[in-house]
Amino acid sequence: MKKGILIVVGAVFAFVLIRMFIIIVILLTTSDGEIHRQGLITGHKGDWKTAIEHFDRVIEMKPHHEKAYTTRAFAKSQLGDHEGAIEDSQIAIDKYPFYGESYAVLGMAEINSGQQKDGCKDLNTALELGYEKAKEYINQYCN
Repeated sequence: MKKGILIVVGAVFAFVLIRMFIIIVILLTTSDGEIHRQGLITGHKGDWKTAIEHFDRVIEMKPHHEKAYTTRAFAKSQLGDHEGAIEDSQIAIDKYPFYGESYAVLGMAEINSGQQKDGCKDLNTALELGYEKAKEYINQYCN
C-alpha cells in the first residue's frame, strides 16, 4: 500500500517538475513582444479571456509595459469588467502619461460604467495626445 502511494506521489511530482520546466523554457524563449502580439491576435478573434492571460504574462515579465496594461484594460472592458479596465488604464497612464490610447480606453471604460463626464474628458485628452480615433468616440458619446 505504501509503495503504491509513493509511486503515485512520485509520478505527480515528476509531472509537476516537467510542467514547470516547460513553462520556464517557454518564458525564456518567448519575448514579451511576441506574447503581447499573441494576446492581440487572440483578442481580435474574440477570446478576451485568453488575451488577458497573454497580457498578464507580459506584465509579469515587464511590469512597466504600458501597452500591455492598455490592451489588458481594453480586453477587460470587452468582458464587461469596466472597473478593471479603469484600473489598468490608470496604471498605464501613471507609467507613460503621454500614451493617448490609454486615455481613450480609460474614457470608454468610464463612459460604459456611467461616468460620462470623466470619460469625455479622458477621450479629449487622448485626442490632444494624438490618438485620432478618439475623435470618433467623442462624436459618438460626448456630443
